[in-house]
Amino acid sequence: MPITRVAVALLCAVLVSTVGAAAQERKATERPETQPPPGREHFQLKFGAGYDQGDFGTNDTTRSVYAPVTFRYLGERFDVGVTASLLYLDTESNVVVIDGQPTQSDRQRRSRDAGFGDLYFKGLYYLLDDPGPESFVPGVAPFLKVKAPTADAGKGLGTGEWDVGFGVEWDKRFREFFVLGDVSYMVMGDPPHQHFRNRPAFSVGIGRQFTRDIAGTVMLDWRRAIVSNGDDAVELTGIVQFRLARTVTASPYVFVGLTDGSPDFGLGFEVSWKFGRY
Repeated sequence: MPITRVAVALLCAVLVSTVGAAAQERKATERPETQPPPGREHFQLKFGAGYDQGDFGTNDTTRSVYAPVTFRYLGERFDVGVTASLLYLDTESNVVVIDGQPTQSDRQRRSRDAGFGDLYFKGLYYLLDDPGPESFVPGVAPFLKVKAPTADAGKGLGTGEWDVGFGVEWDKRFREFFVLGDVSYMVMGDPPHQHFRNRPAFSVGIGRQFTRDIAGTVMLDWRRAIVSNGDDAVELTGIVQFRLARTVTASPYVFVGLTDGSPDFGLGFEVSWKFGRY
């Protein structure tokens, strides 16, 4: 669907670029923020929902809905979190859901089902802090990620096997602009009578803090195909983050798939709430 992909790619660019004009109008009306009591929030709750669809190089359209909920503990030098989700998958293609994303596999299936997704555990350690705009050294945080196979593999909502991954996240701020990304490697479990390749992946993005309460980011993501005859997944995503309160943010997003290994397009939102200040 080349026309759809071009249209959504343009929307990603417009979504991030035009938010700057609205942000400038708000600067004059911003009020000083009341200083919170000493301490910081130690917990975070995130929830959201996303819809995507694509043909994955076939004549059939696959549609899915992903609604994750994440709970995190925010330590001084580390974070740990767990993510659960609900899924809906409508497909007649060789597609399985991995980490909330429909992914090409080597098993043909016809499915129109909903259920719980896999359970993901992630731990992250803040190895280096960003020293500031006068330095080119980024903030660096290695992480470990484990998937528990709680989704129904027979419905295509998961693979039915344990996966273990590791990687590094990084970010760097230059005044109102920032860059960020990650590199990871996932060791995939093999379901019966199937062989999945391990999965390296990376993402890179650039963004701008338009005001204290509004930021925009454009991300490019790549993930290797888990089957040898599949296409690697490549996606371009536009995200706008709105700070609704001191500890609450809302982040709508849209993305376009650039290969047959990804959905053609998708959209969704995420809300984050930090709490437990001490």
